[in-house]
Amino acid sequence: MQQFMKSQSRLQLTFALVIVGLHVVFYLLALHYQHIYNGDSFEYIQEAVNIKDNFFFYSGNRALPILEEYKTLRTPLYPVFLALIYSLKINNWLVLFVQNALSVFNVFYFRKILLENGYTGRFHWLLLLFIVGFPVQFIYANTIAPEILLQTFSLFYFRYAFRFLTSRQAKAAFQMSTALLLALLTKPVFYPFAFLHFLLVCGFIIFYKTNWRRCLAAAFIPIAGIVLYSFWNYERTGKYHFSSIQSFNAIFYYNSYLQAKNGFDSSRSFLNHERQIIAGMPAFKDRYDYAHQRGSGLLKENFSGYTLFHVKHSLLFYLEPGKGEIDLFTGRMTLGGLYTAKTANFREVLNTRSFQKIVRYLTAYPATWLALFILALNLVKCTGVLLFFFYARVNRVAKWFLLICFGYFALITGPISSPHYVLPVSLIFAGCAVRGFEWITNRKTSTPQPLVSL
Repeated sequence: MQQFMKSQSRLQLTFALVIVGLHVVFYLLALHYQHIYNGDSFEYIQEAVNIKDNFFFYSGNRALPILEEYKTLRTPLYPVFLALIYSLKINNWLVLFVQNALSVFNVFYFRKILLENGYTGRFHWLLLLFIVGFPVQFIYANTIAPEILLQTFSLFYFRYAFRFLTSRQAKAAFQMSTALLLALLTKPVFYPFAFLHFLLVCGFIIFYKTNWRRCLAAAFIPIAGIVLYSFWNYERTGKYHFSSIQSFNAIFYYNSYLQAKNGFDSSRSFLNHERQIIAGMPAFKDRYDYAHQRGSGLLKENFSGYTLFHVKHSLLFYLEPGKGEIDLFTGRMTLGGLYTAKTANFREVLNTRSFQKIVRYLTAYPATWLALFILALNLVKCTGVLLFFFYARVNRVAKWFLLICFGYFALITGPISSPHYVLPVSLIFAGCAVRGFEWITNRKTSTPQPLVSL
């Protein structure tokens, strides 16, 4: 036993040193490559500066005519996070230092969630491999983007959800609902989940026969937050809505489908045409309604073809290796190349079924080998998650809850997904994979757990 404890201590120390060390390495790489922005970064930065200087929630340039879209394009918590740091000094390297510290916190907080829910620590090496083998975690800690902050609130949500499942106490329901509200105010990807969350809590109430009045009140917190924030947006823009980006989402989904079907030029022409029509409408309400109705109408017209396309991409959600993110971070691919389709795409090369083209691509883009390794590791991870769901003898309600959460993120992103969309659940997903392998190698001693076990 003493030898086992010493071994565990060494593993924990190694785990800590590797996680902290990798964040330091990626921060130094960011200093070297200087590619710390993505397509959304400058809108977040502008809104943060506008908040700091004038308490004006606006993600556009105030020197230009004010457009209602930019008042609600970016949800407020990440700009507020930036504004707080900018109040000390407007320095994006300071922002990235804080985000790296937050990312380290997320990893150790996630490990705490695992230990609270039955994890023995025997598979620390595998857990470390899964985290290290998902470089998007470290890349986005060094990108001006809300993903790491969103991951923090997501982890809070999962921890309190598991606590609610074990304690049946309304306090935990209030905590998980508050965490969800903070998450959806950080990025709208959690906006539809608020309604699913309400149904899940109602299901917990029925299944566990808990204090339904207090738990039901807790379930309403995210929805109440959406209503109040949308009403504030109505007062500012004349249109009751949560985020102006919602109106264009359906057009983006259809554009992805059109690109896969007819090629990049056709989809780019379509997108530019729609933007010109929308820009010609003087009233924000008309622009919002047209974009929403146009996108929804196109998806309905192509329902069967688009549905298959969307589901196919959703099934690949947890397998994406993130070569694009690696190339953007290192500067091999630029945002200009990304948005003009001038950068080679490995999936397109594979579709040519030309051995010479594949070899030429692998020779020209060394990061592809890293992407293939990450893909193989993601396959192992998905295998562990399947073992967890099919074989691990843990709380079945917790299993259904996790399955719904994982399925939600895969379906909500579909064809516009990339690995950074996995970040809200990436650590929890890795935890399920580890618990799947842990259980399958120790089946003889595994017994049903009274607590929720990841």
